[in-house]
Amino acid sequence: MIEDTDQNLIKKRRLSLSNPDSKISSASILILIGTLLFDSLLSDVSSMINRDLPESTRIVLFSTIVAITSLSAGIAIIASIKKVKSGLDTKNKDLLLISRGIPFIQYSIIALLILITLQIIFAMQYLTVLLVISQGLSWLTGVILMGIMSFKFIQWYKAKRNLLVLLYLVSSLMFCCTLGVTIIPQTSITIQSSSFYVNSHSTEVKPFQANPETLSSMFAIISVANWLVLPLAYIVWAATAIMLNHYSKIFGRVKYWIILTIPLLSLLAGSISLLFFIPSMNSIFDQQVMFYTMLAFGGILGEGFLLSFTFILISKNIQVNADSKLKDYLRLSAIGVAILFASFFANPSAGSYLPFGVVAASFFAFGAYLFFAGIYSSAISIASDSSLRRTIRKSLLDPSKLLDNIALADINRELEKHTDDILQKHRQTVGEAGIESSISKSDIRNYVSEAMSELQKAREGKSSNER
Repeated sequence: MIEDTDQNLIKKRRLSLSNPDSKISSASILILIGTLLFDSLLSDVSSMINRDLPESTRIVLFSTIVAITSLSAGIAIIASIKKVKSGLDTKNKDLLLISRGIPFIQYSIIALLILITLQIIFAMQYLTVLLVISQGLSWLTGVILMGIMSFKFIQWYKAKRNLLVLLYLVSSLMFCCTLGVTIIPQTSITIQSSSFYVNSHSTEVKPFQANPETLSSMFAIISVANWLVLPLAYIVWAATAIMLNHYSKIFGRVKYWIILTIPLLSLLAGSISLLFFIPSMNSIFDQQVMFYTMLAFGGILGEGFLLSFTFILISKNIQVNADSKLKDYLRLSAIGVAILFASFFANPSAGSYLPFGVVAASFFAFGAYLFFAGIYSSAISIASDSSLRRTIRKSLLDPSKLLDNIALADINRELEKHTDDILQKHRQTVGEAGIESSISKSDIRNYVSEAMSELQKAREGKSSNER
C-alpha cells in the first residue's frame, strides 16, 4: 500500500514536470527576465544608441522589446498569480487583496507601453504623460509592496532575531527609500525637461547625475538616493554569501568564492573608478566613464541574479511531500528577485527618443510582488505545517535559518495573539467576580506555549502510531 502511494506521488511529479503549461510558463518567465535585462542595459547606453543607430532600426528594436515583453509577461503574470493564490486560504486577506490588484496594475502598465509603441510606429512621437504614468505607477506600487515587506521583516526580526533576517530588513528598507524619494523628483524632471510630445528632435536628460553640488535640488535628491545603491549592493552581497555558504560543499569552496568574488570585484572596480572621475564628469553616463559605469552596474546585477540563483538552489535541495507548495514559493522569490534587479537598475531618460529602459522600469512592481509573495507564503507554509518544519531542521533546506526563523516568528506572533485573547477573557472573568488578577501576560504566554507543545507532541505521537 505504501509502495503504491509512493509510486503515485512519483507519477504526479513526473506529470507536473512534463506538463506543457508548466514548460510554457517557465519559458515565458525566462524570456521576460532576459528581455527586461536587455532593455535595462540598453537604457545605460541609450544616448549612444539614439545618436548612432538609424531611427527605423531603433523603432524596430524598441517595438520588438515591447512585443516580446507583453506576450511573455501576459503568460508569466497568470501563472505566477495562480501559484500564489492556490496556496492561500481565506484568512490571508491582505495577500489575497494584493494578488487581485497586481494583475490589474501590471496589465494597465503593459497597455500603456503598447500605446506608446503604437504612437512611435505611426506618429514618430509619443505622449510624455504615458511614459510618466507607466513608470510612476510601477514605482509607486513597488515602493508600497517593499514597504509592506520591510514591515514584515521588522515583525520577524523582533520575534526571532537573526542576522540574515536583519540584512533582508535593511535591504528591503533601502529599496523602498531609495526609489520612494526619487519618484516625485524623477517625474518632475521628466515633465519639465520634455515637451508634451517626444520625438527625434527632443533633448535627452539623464536624471542620475554624478555631482549634485552643481545641480538643482531635484537632481541632488536623485543623485544622493542613487549613490545609496552602493551600500545596498554590499548588503545584498553579504546576505547572498551567508545563504550560499551552507551550500558550498555541494559545488565546492573554490567555485563558491569565484561566483561570489566576480560580481563584488566588478562592483568595487566600477564604483571606485567613478568616485575617482567625479571632479571631471557631468554624469556617470559620460562616454569617458561609461566602461566603469557598466562595470558597477554589471556587478550589482550579477549580485541580484546570484541571489535569485540562491533561492533556486534552496528549492532544489528541499525534500518535501508532493502536496507542499514551498518549492513553488521559493521559485517565485527567485523570479521576483531577478525581475526586481533588472527593473530597479533601468535608467529611462526624460525626453529620450526612443525611451529604452522604460519597459524594464515598468516591471518593478511585479518583481517586488513576486519576491514578497514568495517569502511571505513560504513563512506561512512552514509555520502551519509541523512536518515541514521538521524537514527543514533535518535537511539542508535552509541552514542559514532564514525561512526557519521567519516561520518561527510567525508562530510566535500567533502565540502572542492567543495570549492576548486568553488574558482579556481571564480579566473579564475575574473582574465580574470582583477579584483582582495576579496572573501576568508572561505567565499566560508560558502556559499557552506549554499547552501547545504538549498538544503538538500528542499529535506527533498519534501520527507516528498510525503509521
